[in-house]
Amino acid sequence: MKKTKNDPSETHKNYSHGEIGVETRAILKLWQANRQFRMRETQFEDYEKVGAAYADLFEKIDTRSRELTKMRKERDKLAPKLVALNTRARSGMRGYFGAKSPEFAQFRTRQSHKAARKTRKPAAVKTELPPEPAVRSDADSSQPSTIN
Repeated sequence: MKKTKNDPSETHKNYSHGEIGVETRAILKLWQANRQFRMRETQFEDYEKVGAAYADLFEKIDTRSRELTKMRKERDKLAPKLVALNTRARSGMRGYFGAKSPEFAQFRTRQSHKAARKTRKPAAVKTELPPEPAVRSDADSSQPSTIN
């Protein structure tokens, strides 16, 4: 059965980069030992160049990844120190400028958004009860009032 270009079983996503490198080295070793092997539109030298370029990029990425890991560890060591200094600085600024000053308000980054919201008036509640009767004055009433 002839494989088409769109066959999903042969995509690079099905292989890890390490597996691609291992397979490439094995193919190069076998192809170099058996130079009579031919592929249409691909020579041994072309395959070797592509494999070498892939291996070089893989090595550069691996090296930079190790460097990046070192830098992340250094950053993670400095973070607690900086957080402690930030806390001390905010406390000092609160004491120096005052808790309600506009200068200190710039540093209130840890507060929730709810703290900064304006208060709303409660919505009017609609009830199903009948309205209360209006109070009548004695002068307006035509009926005598009885007092018990």
